[in-house]
Amino acid sequence: MSDAGHPQSSPFIIGVSGHRNLQSGCESELRARVRDFLRTLKSHLPHTELRIMIGMAQGADLLVAQVGIEENIGIEAMLPMPLAEYVKDFEPDSAALLQVVLENALVRCSIAPALIHSGAGDVLRDTLYANLTEVLIQKSSLMLALWDGETSVLPGGTADTLLRYLGARSVEGDEQSDIAMVGAGAEPAWGPNFAYWIPTSRSDTPDPPPSGAKYLSGVGENLLAVHDTMPQALSGQLRELDAYNSEFERLAASDLGARRDSLMTELPPDLARADRDALGRIDTEYGKADALAIYYQQRSDRLFQLFSFLAGLMACVFLVYAKLIASKVLLTTYLLVLAVGFALFYWVRGRHWFTKHLLFRVLAETMRSQFFLRVAGADRFVNVAELINLSGVDRFSGFSWIGIVVKSVQPVEAPQRALERSSRMALEWVHKQWIGGQQSYFRRRVKRLEETHDRLHHVKSSVLAIVALLAILLALFSKELNTHHMGTASGKDIVIFTMGLLSVWLGIWELYENKMATRELLWQYRNQLSHFARADLRLSRNGTRHRYAAVAILAEVGKESLMESYLWAIHRYHREHEPPAGA
Repeated sequence: MSDAGHPQSSPFIIGVSGHRNLQSGCESELRARVRDFLRTLKSHLPHTELRIMIGMAQGADLLVAQVGIEENIGIEAMLPMPLAEYVKDFEPDSAALLQVVLENALVRCSIAPALIHSGAGDVLRDTLYANLTEVLIQKSSLMLALWDGETSVLPGGTADTLLRYLGARSVEGDEQSDIAMVGAGAEPAWGPNFAYWIPTSRSDTPDPPPSGAKYLSGVGENLLAVHDTMPQALSGQLRELDAYNSEFERLAASDLGARRDSLMTELPPDLARADRDALGRIDTEYGKADALAIYYQQRSDRLFQLFSFLAGLMACVFLVYAKLIASKVLLTTYLLVLAVGFALFYWVRGRHWFTKHLLFRVLAETMRSQFFLRVAGADRFVNVAELINLSGVDRFSGFSWIGIVVKSVQPVEAPQRALERSSRMALEWVHKQWIGGQQSYFRRRVKRLEETHDRLHHVKSSVLAIVALLAILLALFSKELNTHHMGTASGKDIVIFTMGLLSVWLGIWELYENKMATRELLWQYRNQLSHFARADLRLSRNGTRHRYAAVAILAEVGKESLMESYLWAIHRYHREHEPPAGA
């Protein structure tokens, strides 16, 4: 299924919506525009697998599928109903073409799950197409629309799919309202989703469509923003997603990449094969993000320690030069350490090791929560993409692509399938492995941080007391200290040197602690411990007899824990960078 040989990459999924009845003679031009679009995306994503998710209807869908195959891109054929029933909506030539396309090795075929309640007759058929629209909305990272620009109330139609995806049509909105299009201004007043619009004429509309393909985004109900070029937000998502895949490729080639954590151990035996496959995809993403988070945490921690050491060394050398030995060697050493510090700072400034640590830790914790929520059947109650958008973490530089990865691993299924996963054994396993495990982890971390904080507080108090005693000694015995010498330095110089050195080291220590944000980390761990401890008490009292109550508790703690992680990442990001408004 890989278009460029990236089996471990997190894919970028392109959803497709287009008209069935294309105007005769326009296929060649449409193929060229679709091909240019796909090649543009490939150029932005050299380390990332592209996939096209498509309903395979006659007309635009089949046209895009053919071009995708020619470009060696994997096709997710998501049929709205079984094939034998689906071909009844096709003309004979298109039905034959569909069969040929589905037999291609790059095509993987499945049937859209029943996400919407079904009716009967024509109502049932409309519902099946509306189900396909829901799947495309949930799974697509970008929509490709071959559309005439006109509105329609047809459920699951091209306009309906596009408008819902962009957030320009509410679920209840079914009125035939005109669509307004405005030029995209400098201010990002649009929603998080984007579409690539190729104006397309239909056979029953002789008027030619507007010329030139555009990018679209939603502003409000039936209100779209038109972008003449790829929006900066979208290009940023592509760049950052590809950087993630590229970085993991490099890490996977090393020994560090082979030591990946997994959540798949000791899964409940009653889980179906399909559930294990879905969990495996989430677990793979968790292992990748966790390995990268550990990798960059080690580098950022060592960097903080190195800068603190260099600052302390500079202070020591300068004080020795100023108060004890006025040697050119010491002055040269000071300048050398200063030069090394500056060179190191400019070398690592553009590598963003600490930001990457935050980023990958956020993704890993998102995947962890997704994993356990899915085992429990509670994932249908937690819209992770919505939480990411509400927290605003995806609006920070480097974080914009997290929602793409969430979509790529998030399965879509009928509500009754989620209920089947909420077995007593699964709920008990999640209670033990996730709630109990996280509670134990945060309890250990809180205890360790509290002990470290108390120990450091005592050391700092002792240093301050020594500095105060030295100041008193200097005030009371200044003349006497001037008469005592150790080598070329007087006792007074030695006392002043010691006071200065202790004060500088104490200041550097405070800066280091502030940089590491240990107090804020303790605060976050306490909050997380509170969430999981409360959930543990509620689940222990409820047991697994009342499945709906247990699922509701797990969904609630999932939301709380995820939002805590996102807000923590935002808080820590502000320590290193300007907030988005200041960019």
